[in-house]
Amino acid sequence: MAGAGWLGRRRIELAECESTNDEAARLARGGAEHGTIVIAHAQRAGRGQAGRTWASPPGLGLYLSAVVRPPLPLERVPPMTLAIGIGVCDAARAAGADARLKWPNDVLAGGRKLAGILVEAQSQGSRLDAVIVGIGVNLGGELPPELAGRATTLAAAGGRPVDRAAFTDALLAEVERWIDRYVGAGLAPGPGLRSVPDLPSVIDAWHERMAPGLSVRAISGSRPLVGEAVGLADDGALLVRDADGALHRVRSGEVDVIGVMAPAEPAPGPC
Repeated sequence: MAGAGWLGRRRIELAECESTNDEAARLARGGAEHGTIVIAHAQRAGRGQAGRTWASPPGLGLYLSAVVRPPLPLERVPPMTLAIGIGVCDAARAAGADARLKWPNDVLAGGRKLAGILVEAQSQGSRLDAVIVGIGVNLGGELPPELAGRATTLAAAGGRPVDRAAFTDALLAEVERWIDRYVGAGLAPGPGLRSVPDLPSVIDAWHERMAPGLSVRAISGSRPLVGEAVGLADDGALLVRDADGALHRVRSGEVDVIGVMAPAEPAPGPC
């Protein structure tokens, strides 16, 4: 696969910073060009979805944030996370990991968290100015004790050492490809959006990579919900099937994995 074209054309590498998303946001406000990326070897205040801390010690992971200026309305920014997740998942798979997607912004391997995505929009009134795309990937090394039971590294999941520079280049190429796919065609081609014949739709690609059989806890509307994550609605909402078989849409908020469901028994054939 060819390397990235616009993503990473300008690169800023830091030994350490508070947060690569904060650095990229500062650069965006100062006029940084589309595709500028910031990479740090450690973060003092890395964060994930809902302000959760992303452990970012030196030598463990890739901590990267990009300034992206897509020609999109503000309301089309959140689903872009799904497209970016596909790119991260594909880069991890190319490195040997059996990577899977968990809605909306996590990449898992062996049921444990391998990577996370944080997308933040900058706007002027109702006009989108820039999207800050943060990606954290656990590359290798010893995980902090508080993470060892629920996270993994690319080296462990892929069974081989990871070349940081080569993986970064592969990641940028995959993420660029899927951002372009989303900008051009949305989650699925429709009126006014062009199709891209060499790629499946974002919805179809996400389904192909989703972690199967996840039992989750979420909020549907204002009500707590427990059930199986079964896929995406056309607008990118998560579909969860409850114990009674009813489908619920989860559009925002935290989705916590509480278990992995056993595969259903095949229906008995005719006697």
